[in-house]
This record gives sequence, structure tokens and C-alpha cells, in this order.
Amino acid sequence: MELKAHVWFPTLIWQMSLPESEKPVLSEMKSNILKLKDKNPDGVKKTNYGGWQSETYTKFPESFKLISDKLDATIKTCAEQIGVPELSLANFWCNINTYGDYNKLHNHRGSILSGVFYVDVPDENMGNINFERSDDMQYYMPPLSNYNNFTGERATYKPESGKVLIFPSWLKHSVDGSRSEQQRISISFNYGV
Repeated sequence: MELKAHVWFPTLIWQMSLPESEKPVLSEMKSNILKLKDKNPDGVKKTNYGGWQSETYTKFPESFKLISDKLDATIKTCAEQIGVPELSLANFWCNINTYGDYNKLHNHRGSILSGVFYVDVPDENMGNINFERSDDMQYYMPPLSNYNNFTGERATYKPESGKVLIFPSWLKHSVDGSRSEQQRISISFNYGV
């Protein structure tokens, strides 16, 4: 007999970083996001505890063009890899977190792929993003000395300026509390059919 392993229901998380030569655009994006906060200092409260979140927008502004073009192309590649129809931007919003600010466990309904783009991460310990399993495997798996992508309960990524993470919209995720007094600025986005 031949033993064959079949992979079903995989969870993909794509990661990409902006080349150093293109990072100067981040300062203009940061400036524009800070202006949005000045216009609406209270922001929106959804999954964020503390911090600031903008209202949602359905079109990227011209000042985000380099990033939005790259996101559109990257999402197109991701959609082709997983065999879903062509996707387009559903919405995006901006986030600013400082000391103690975090995001509760949540997902993004109404879209296929979601993501976060880190505009400015000036310090260490600014709150990792954590992706959680939802199949209750923790009740079955004994404690192990090493965990892998089959036995692990959580995938954690550290924020870095110019990094983008793309993931299935139904994948539950949270953001740890920041331990820095400086501002971490990011853009969250959803793409759908």
C-alpha cells in the first residue's frame, strides 16, 4: 500500500516588502494619514481598543498610487494562485496605534482577501499581528516542544515599514498592544468580487 497525504482547506498568508528604493513614498502617505486624523480626531471604533481608525474609503487617493498599484497587482497574483475570480478593492481604512492600543480578534466579512500595509513602524514592540486557527485543534493536540504549520495554533508577524500581509478575509486575527510611545501607522484593506 502507498500512503498519500492530501492537503485540503489550507490557509495562505502572503508577505511582501516594498523595496528600499520605493520607501520614500511612505513619508507622504504618513503625512496624509496624519492629516486625516487631524480632520477627524475621534475616528471610528470597531475592533480597535484605543488607537485611531479612519472611516472606510472605497478608492485609494492619488498620494497612495504607487502602493495601490502594487496592491492591485499583488492581489491579482494571489487570486490567480487560489483560483478565484478577479478581485477589486472593496474598501480600506487607516490605523494609528500607540502605547497600549490593540485590536481584538476579528475577521473581515464581505470580501475574499484582506490585508494590512505598514506605512510607518518606527520602533520595536509595536504590536504583532496574530492569525488564529478556528478548528479547536488545541483541545486535541498534546503539548509539544516544537510547533509547525500543522500543529501550531497561531501565526505571528512583526510589523515593519513597507511590509504588506495578505490573507483570507475569514481568517481571524488580532493585534497585540503596542509597547511604544511612538505611532505605528498602517492601512487595512479588503478586496472582493
